[in-house]
Amino acid sequence: MQFLIDYIGTPIFVFLIGYLLVRFAGQKSVSQMNSFDIMIILIVGTSISEPIVSKNNWISAWYSFLVILTYVGLSRLVLNNKFKTVLTYSPIVLIQDGKIKEKGLKKARMNVELLLGTLRVEGYSNVADIKLAMMEESGDISVIPKSDKRPLQPSDIQLSPSPAFVSIPLIIDGEVINHNLKFLNKSLDWLYQKMQTNNMGKDDLDKIALATYNQQGIVDFHTTIQNIKENNNPYQYRPGNES
Repeated sequence: MQFLIDYIGTPIFVFLIGYLLVRFAGQKSVSQMNSFDIMIILIVGTSISEPIVSKNNWISAWYSFLVILTYVGLSRLVLNNKFKTVLTYSPIVLIQDGKIKEKGLKKARMNVELLLGTLRVEGYSNVADIKLAMMEESGDISVIPKSDKRPLQPSDIQLSPSPAFVSIPLIIDGEVINHNLKFLNKSLDWLYQKMQTNNMGKDDLDKIALATYNQQGIVDFHTTIQNIKENNNPYQYRPGNES
């Protein structure tokens, strides 16, 4: 019985308590964490795993709960502007009006090469095109281009685009997504008819990697069947050893 408690019960207990504490602490991605977020992860990760070694299950759970409670309290304080500047980092200006701010780079502990790499990731190669670039509280870098360098918007040429539409998956890896068919008020027979229109039958379901319903009411099929003949056409190059 003691063996079951030590080697099965304790790990399950640790996992469940850790899961409940994380849910209690709230949802936040790693990129959004500030300094005390990371500290909480380190402390709770150590304290919650203590029962596996010491067998002091409830004591470790209590300490972890107090740490999380402190974290929740600090998270509430961060919402208050009086405490926010003390508990979190302030945004750091890296580029302003096309000019690199050396002071900001030093404060952010970045060099020019790293900054240029970040701009390239955002699609900009020239510092002079940037109106403002900042390191945010989370550590992410936001880039705002100058007005004449930003991507063209429909409103710039007085266009009114159609509302955004998310393609609805109907088949994924050969499996029909029935609840999406129901959402569209479509039947399975309707889907099979669409497959027949694309020269596929019911037996070809396992060959369909993805089928989606688009904004025009058309079903787009993506199959695993290789239709492109192998040749030396450079437009059909595929990176890796397959080419």
